[in-house]
Amino acid sequence: MKRKVVSYFMLLTILTLTLVMVCFGFGIRRYFYQELSNSVTSHTEAVPFVWAELGEFTSEDLIRKSDGVIKAYQMEGTSLTLLSRKGDPIQSSTGYLYNHKVSIDPRVLSFETVYKIQEPMGKRIMAVYTPLLYHGQTVGVLKYEISLAKTDERIFTLLSWGFAACLMVAFVAFLVSLRLGNSIVLPLKNIIKRTKRMAEGNYEEKIQEEYPYEAGELVRMLNYMADEITKSERMKNDFISSISHELRTPLTGIKGWAETIKEPDSVTEEEMKFGLKIIEEETERLIRMVESLLDFSRYQSDRMVLSLSPLSFDQLVEKVSLELSKKAEKKGIRLMKDLTPARIQGDWDKLKQVVINVLDNGIKFSEQNGEIYITMTASDDWVSLVIQDTGIGVRKEHLKYITHSFFKADKRSPGEGLGLAISQKIMVLHGGSLSIESEYGKGTSVTMKLPLIKD
Repeated sequence: MKRKVVSYFMLLTILTLTLVMVCFGFGIRRYFYQELSNSVTSHTEAVPFVWAELGEFTSEDLIRKSDGVIKAYQMEGTSLTLLSRKGDPIQSSTGYLYNHKVSIDPRVLSFETVYKIQEPMGKRIMAVYTPLLYHGQTVGVLKYEISLAKTDERIFTLLSWGFAACLMVAFVAFLVSLRLGNSIVLPLKNIIKRTKRMAEGNYEEKIQEEYPYEAGELVRMLNYMADEITKSERMKNDFISSISHELRTPLTGIKGWAETIKEPDSVTEEEMKFGLKIIEEETERLIRMVESLLDFSRYQSDRMVLSLSPLSFDQLVEKVSLELSKKAEKKGIRLMKDLTPARIQGDWDKLKQVVINVLDNGIKFSEQNGEIYITMTASDDWVSLVIQDTGIGVRKEHLKYITHSFFKADKRSPGEGLGLAISQKIMVLHGGSLSIESEYGKGTSVTMKLPLIKD
């Protein structure tokens, strides 16, 4: 990754510097060549040569005045040739006059100065064509030939300095790209190294270094993930410990009474019936616990399947209330019901399991002679069931974990998070929701929402 960062950075830098150098080269070349052309134009405009009044100007007059024109318009460091309007050579400052006709750019005849770069015999020269005027008319063309040796040398010198500057910029850019690559790669290498240790189960070992920007955010998220996994592992271990204890208790009772009943002569008929009743109750308790674990397994693997049919949700809640009323009476808890008729599409057994779990928790964690309010309301397309108790409540820091699979907020409530996690999954599968609000020491309110059957 570091190699790619440096490579891409340097590629972009080199392309940019190349473009700059190309533009710089064209710019200074055009600037110096145009300066030479402008110097010729300035020279010709400053010549105080005055034509004699000849009346109508003819080509013979141009030939006759050619020596005076050459002397008047001669410029130091250049060779001058006088051409006719058609490009025929008339006179030259070198004394050498070539015979071939010169092609005249139409712009010159329109009073513009034009230059061309030529290479006769391998030497670069600039040929500057400027109009020779008489009474506002172009009567001839002055061709100046200027050697470009010194000018090209100056251009080459400037380009060399520019190239040296580009090399310095490229070197600085390389150092910057290395630092940039290190600032990205080194934190990632350290994070990957620490993440591997986390993957091996060392969640307690956090990434302590502080990094800026996204790397720092990644470190914070990884540390947060490690904290959450640690909490989840702790919850799971507590759950396994609690469920093991819960399984051992009924098994101990069953085993004890089974061993007692093996010797019928040592027990009375009344003790026999009592022992069989204990065995039956503890067996039912084991069956319920195993069913909960099976439901949890289906929930974890997303294999929970619903058997949907139209049902009266208020009748389901009423039936659950009656089933748990005896348990509530034992603690002196009153169930205060206010139900509204509501038809929904749902799985009777699964929804009954949810209501039993929530109401049973309310009874379990309510104090003696408390009250539980069961309120059902329907509005728009939804029915809401609120079960509110006046029990011990849940601490604020525990509330967000209450529906986690292995959470246990109270030592007296082994694995209540398991039942709530399954209940929440069932509600979601029904297209509804389950939310919990609680204040420690004052009670808990559980709200279940389900979609109504549309008429």
